Amino acid sequence: MNWKVLACLPVLTLVTALPAYSLTSNKTHNAATATRVAQNTQPASTMKKPNAVQKVSAKRKSNNVAKRSNVLTVGSKGEAVKTAQNFLKQQGFYTASVNGVFDRKTRAAAIKFQKSKGLRADGIIGPRTMALMK
Repeated sequence: MNWKVLACLPVLTLVTALPAYSLTSNKTHNAATATRVAQNTQPASTMKKPNAVQKVSAKRKSNNVAKRSNVLTVGSKGEAVKTAQNFLKQQGFYTASVNGVFDRKTRAAAIKFQKSKGLRADGIIGPRTMALMK
């Protein structure tokens, strides 16, 4: 045989397997599914889709009420946020009214405080930032 034909054999086998693989709806390669799709002679519009595994959407209720042990980020609400805002206001970093809602002004004040203490200035009041606020 010619060496060019021998070199093209792996490519040809790959090309013949790809159309059957691309028709399947799932991304994992299953030889039985690929063979069944390739052997199906019905038109594409009337072909039945293989049973797909339904994703269970685990919606978790968002509870933004901040607790003392939690991390405070934008959107957090509660007494812990009020305490942080009062502290930042006393230190001169926060100038808005204390309302118990962690908004962008509170985040900006937290960033200023974190920079002044040499922490990573991300605007998130976590354990390290809270420890310096006490």
